[in-house]
Amino acid sequence: MKKTQKERLDELFKLIKENPDLPILPMVDSEIVVDDGYARWTASWGSAEINEYYITKEEVHFKDADDWEEIADVLSSEFGYDVYDGMSDTTAKEVYNNLPWIRAIVVNIDLPEV
Repeated sequence: MKKTQKERLDELFKLIKENPDLPILPMVDSEIVVDDGYARWTASWGSAEINEYYITKEEVHFKDADDWEEIADVLSSEFGYDVYDGMSDTTAKEVYNNLPWIRAIVVNIDLPEV
């Protein structure tokens, strides 16, 4: 069952209250901003959760140390494919886990519901 806006906001406010020192990271759905104009866009509140993120030169990544595809993507982007490809699995996982991940309340900003 899809949650109402009130339920999603209640979850967000609870996370903020329980974790007042964590930054809040709004993640805007790419379909919301579809032009190069100087306008404002409408959206709706999506889900919120505590997660860790890392920003490479190209994108935001969310930590998932069990996803080898994500580990490869992050390390290749950060250090180059040749460097990543030369790492053992153990080293790759250790380097990945030791990146300066930022723990935050991640809030999805979704397409409008109206």
